[in-house]
Amino acid sequence: MARKANYDEKISALAEKIAKKQDEIKALKAKLNELKDKKAKDDYQELTNYMLANNLTAEEVLACIKE
Repeated sequence: MARKANYDEKISALAEKIAKKQDEIKALKAKLNELKDKKAKDDYQELTNYMLANNLTAEEVLACIKE
């Protein structure tokens, strides 16, 4: 019986470690999405500023990209 209890403890400890790592991964994924959102907003703002500075419309920019 001592061996079984030892295995149960090891299994339980590993399950706890897995749960902890899954929580860490979840937090990292949330952070990654947050950074991606911030980058997208910054990129959009940079594009908008460029368009305003060069008096360009969205249609003109899209036409240049499609060429």
